[in-house]
Amino acid sequence: MQQLDLEALYSLKNVPPWGRQVFSSFSNDMLSETRPFPCVFGVEGFKQGSLRFAFIESPTSENAMEDLADALKLYLEEARELGKNTSFVAFFKPEEKKTLEQYEKQFWNILQHLHQLDEKDWPEKIPADPDHYLWEFSFHNEPIFVVCNTPVHEKRASRKATTFMITFQPRWVFDGINGETQIGKLFQKTVRDRLEVYDSVPAHPSLNWYGKTETREWRQYFLMDDNNMETSKCPFHASLEKEKNNTSRVTYAFPSDFKEFRVERGVGGSLEKVTSELLPLKGTGYVEVQKDEPFKAHPTHTHPTNEVLHILKGSISMEVGGDLISCQEGDRIYLPKETVHGSLAGIDGCLYVIAVLK
Repeated sequence: MQQLDLEALYSLKNVPPWGRQVFSSFSNDMLSETRPFPCVFGVEGFKQGSLRFAFIESPTSENAMEDLADALKLYLEEARELGKNTSFVAFFKPEEKKTLEQYEKQFWNILQHLHQLDEKDWPEKIPADPDHYLWEFSFHNEPIFVVCNTPVHEKRASRKATTFMITFQPRWVFDGINGETQIGKLFQKTVRDRLEVYDSVPAHPSLNWYGKTETREWRQYFLMDDNNMETSKCPFHASLEKEKNNTSRVTYAFPSDFKEFRVERGVGGSLEKVTSELLPLKGTGYVEVQKDEPFKAHPTHTHPTNEVLHILKGSISMEVGGDLISCQEGDRIYLPKETVHGSLAGIDGCLYVIAVLK
């Protein structure tokens, strides 16, 4: 086979050293003849010079997210000129490895953040509810199929990369390719055959054609190393309010418009770290630090805005909906607005941070 001139196809002139390393590893995966990568369209697109790349310094900082949003926007504006095998790959600077669950949370936070930075409204033809079979993540008025790879995938090698990586494929690249067309059937067989060899776990049961009533696209975005489907509800929430395009909008590193009470166990963290996590990424906001003496009781009441409480020391019991929920040091409590609740501090009292969300 003739050697592919990658430097002629993809300029790495302004790419940082870490980016060159992860790009080299990615190239080896795409071009391997002894172990063909399962996504045939992605491989062909790479060989044709139809892929575009971004090298992002952080998965959490506001500046990095704005860089990603700008790069994705520019790509979507030129994507149709690159052909049907195009896609956009975002590499994130290697960091200390995390668990798959942590990477999954990070992935959905990034999609949520991109949505908040989107200058255009959600496409009218795409349902806002991820549980709808026609839902797809959308940005810059383009529906996009999204795939996440991490450095800790092992059994599902097709989702493994040397660093945290997200691939964005415009939905239109799949036009005419479905389970009813000959090319679609051939594509599916080729991919499944390659997956059998590439992965040491069977193809995930969520993998299915877009548009089938049983399909949920979001389940295919981030696949675990096994075939369990523990996540019952998509973490992403599309805001259809026109106000979201207002530059003065307050944005957080987590979805702030939650509607259900929940407790995230064992988050941990120092006062400085917790404060940094709960303050807005963009816009003006504040947190409070509150100390309750042992057995301090707050009678049932409500708040007009969503709040997040993070316990630094001690414990507290929350009464919500007739249930008493015990919360310990390191737990993070998500309290929706107008939720009737009361609380009772534990034997050692409770020191906690309160974020009043806007």
